[in-house]
Amino acid sequence: MGCGCSKFKFSVCCLRSGHDGPMVETHSIENEENSEVGDLPTFHQYTIDQLKNATSGFAVENIVSEHGEKAPNVVYKGKLESQMRIAVKRFNRSAWPDAQQFLEEARAVGQLRNHRLVNLLGCCCDGDERLLVAEYMPNDTLAKHLFHF
Repeated sequence: MGCGCSKFKFSVCCLRSGHDGPMVETHSIENEENSEVGDLPTFHQYTIDQLKNATSGFAVENIVSEHGEKAPNVVYKGKLESQMRIAVKRFNRSAWPDAQQFLEEARAVGQLRNHRLVNLLGCCCDGDERLLVAEYMPNDTLAKHLFHF
């Protein structure tokens, strides 16, 4: 007796019930993803003023994390005018010198949607500014939980 599982959906249950054959799980994760991800706004290009307003002018008290020696960046928590809570990752000016490449890569990643991931909602490419806007997830960072910082 075996169990067949893929990372996208469970196809066979390992538990035995009153009958001799395997039980097939009919509810797929793909269906969950389609129903839950529909609530997200489409990928959007924000202005620097919108993100300044959302983060109270990139206030120090809104900093969620700071990382990287070669290309330091800062993540701020914020709230859009729609009251949606967001995380804004502000890159060092040297991290993305090519504005077009930044926009293309951000849009490509922004098309990916999954209810198990923090989704990229948009970006800002204004002058030397390069910012990514994602869903805000409270309770610190995954690194803090894994490594007990």
